Amino acid sequence: MNIKSIFLFSCFFSTAVWAKTPLVLLSIDGFAQRYIEQYQPKGLISLIEQGTSAEALLPVYPSKTFPNHLSIITGRYPINHGIVHNSFFNREINKVYKLGDGKNDARWLTAEPLWHINEMQGNKSAVYFWPESETAVDNKKASYFYPYKHSTPNKERLDQILAWLRLPEADRPNFIAGYFATVDDKGHGFGENSPELIGAIRNLDQLLAGFMQQINQEFSGQVNVVIVSDHGMTKINPSPVIDWQENIVEGVNVVNGSTQLYLYSDNETKLAQTVRLFKSEQYDQDIHYRVYQYPNYPAHWHLNRMTSSVPNVIIEALPSYIFNDGGAHDSPETHGYDAKLERDLDAIFIAVGPSFSKNKKIAAFDNVNVLPIVTRALGLKDIKNIDGNYQIAEQIVK
Repeated sequence: MNIKSIFLFSCFFSTAVWAKTPLVLLSIDGFAQRYIEQYQPKGLISLIEQGTSAEALLPVYPSKTFPNHLSIITGRYPINHGIVHNSFFNREINKVYKLGDGKNDARWLTAEPLWHINEMQGNKSAVYFWPESETAVDNKKASYFYPYKHSTPNKERLDQILAWLRLPEADRPNFIAGYFATVDDKGHGFGENSPELIGAIRNLDQLLAGFMQQINQEFSGQVNVVIVSDHGMTKINPSPVIDWQENIVEGVNVVNGSTQLYLYSDNETKLAQTVRLFKSEQYDQDIHYRVYQYPNYPAHWHLNRMTSSVPNVIIEALPSYIFNDGGAHDSPETHGYDAKLERDLDAIFIAVGPSFSKNKKIAAFDNVNVLPIVTRALGLKDIKNIDGNYQIAEQIVK
């Protein structure tokens, strides 16, 4: 190696002590907190020992993928970020939401995600998949992002995150988000203790261990890495299906979210008739669901204000039942229920890097508090008008 090469090499690696320590936020969809003890993933256990972890990360209601990922990335409850289920009706837009619809109509998303907050404070963000990461906020997207493609291998995603960290300082994003669906896929498809789920956890765990090894080798560990999940998983009853269609009075619109029915109507009489039918049937058989009518939703659901997306009535399936959608029901596990009733749905929080203490365990906390933790670790200005608070961040971030 000649003198010029040695100089360039030393300049590159001197940037491992960056003015702005980068932070990588990784989400493992469907990774239950109990999987740590149950399956003993060596890589994640090593990170727990190296950093700060929570007894559990608590999902917002409902414990579905999109509401929870948006709560993590905005610090807001679903009523405030707009994505109140994986599928729901919006009165203003006059459509039923489908996953990722924000890329076609930004009105679905009503709170700023972290990649946008970070850019508005003069930085660059990169996203290798995250729910609604293709949505333009104020006509802006992250400096770097990929359109969602479910089949993209996990290794390819992690390799690109490393490539972003290797960029010259002027181009390098200080905040990077990544998302992995393989554990959730195998949980739904094959269930707890299946070889497929165990294999998915092992494979991703090994990839994450290799990823962290590269960070330690190339950047002297001077990168903060936060690993979360959106929810856990719970078993479905062997005979799970709740038939419901005959209870719906004409004029009441229903969005079936499998673990919830969201009912919308501006006709109070027809809503009341529908509610009576559900309640009468509820007491004619074993109680497999509960009926709630706005504004009398449980306080911890945080659906206590009428918006264009909040339903008039919620029929809530109890674990481990689901509402009939007319198709086959062969999935052994699911999520979406009220997480306060089912601790199998607890998620994970692990944080490692120079901003976090080693081998520190903290109490379980709501996932709206992830954003304050990450913004503090990034050195951003505190964000006002969020539902999360900075008290937990003060416990976690050095």
